[in-house]
Amino acid sequence: MISVATLFLWLSLAFCLSMTAGGILILFRFRQSALGPSLQYLQYFFILINVFGYYTLWSNILFNGFFRIDNAESVARVVAYMGMPFFLLGALMLLIWSCKLQRRAARWPVAGVLALSVLGAYVIWLTGLPTNDVARGAWSFAGLIIYVAVLAVLAMGKPAYVQRGSEIALQALVAGAGLIHVSYFSPLALSPLYEIGFVILFYMFNAALVVFYVYRAPHAQAKNTQGFAAFLKQFGISKREADIVLGIYAGSTNQEIANQLFISLQTVKDHSSRIYQKTFVKNRGQLIALVRQAKAKD
Repeated sequence: MISVATLFLWLSLAFCLSMTAGGILILFRFRQSALGPSLQYLQYFFILINVFGYYTLWSNILFNGFFRIDNAESVARVVAYMGMPFFLLGALMLLIWSCKLQRRAARWPVAGVLALSVLGAYVIWLTGLPTNDVARGAWSFAGLIIYVAVLAVLAMGKPAYVQRGSEIALQALVAGAGLIHVSYFSPLALSPLYEIGFVILFYMFNAALVVFYVYRAPHAQAKNTQGFAAFLKQFGISKREADIVLGIYAGSTNQEIANQLFISLQTVKDHSSRIYQKTFVKNRGQLIALVRQAKAKD
């Protein structure tokens, strides 16, 4: 007969799996063109954070709870360490996503949180923790720092990244996803139920963050502003890039566009490459089709 503890463990795993499946389905339901180019970073974040969750958090719980092998705890810890880069990369993708939403350069925020994370890991190594797991403390500290940075970027910038009235709720979800890491530095970390409680909150907050953003992003508002002007604004295309887009749409060659705009051929090629990246197309034909759809709404 299954014990209450075992049943609770499997129900918790099922809950986390449902959070992952629901988040992925909703996150990939919309095209990047509908939610803007920043969506790809949110997709990277959710994938990496879930890989980390199953590879590190759940492997630790399952190894210690079900596998009766010698040095099970040591094996679980090694596997957990191997999954840490997924967490760090995923959290950094979330930070880059927030910077892209606010049209800010991500270079300095990323460099700043990495420096603070290294410093924090060193302090943790010197002082020790209630559980004496330095690596766990290091990634928990890094998670706290990165989520605080994401919250700062969202709170200090323009609130147009979600529909009006939804900014505080999204910021609260980011804050919640970061605050759960604080618990590791408290006496709660010594509780036998700490790990399972942490992993449930970990999946719940990160999945809720993604789902809430997708449904409250201003893509619905963007549909009200249609046409070529909306196309340029949606993909962040500059005035010079707009001239090149129109040249491509008119069927002009790169050399003809360069002659018309009095710029070099290489400049046209460089702008065209950036336009393809921004609009998520691979060639002129796809770009022309995209522009044709936008102009049809003028």
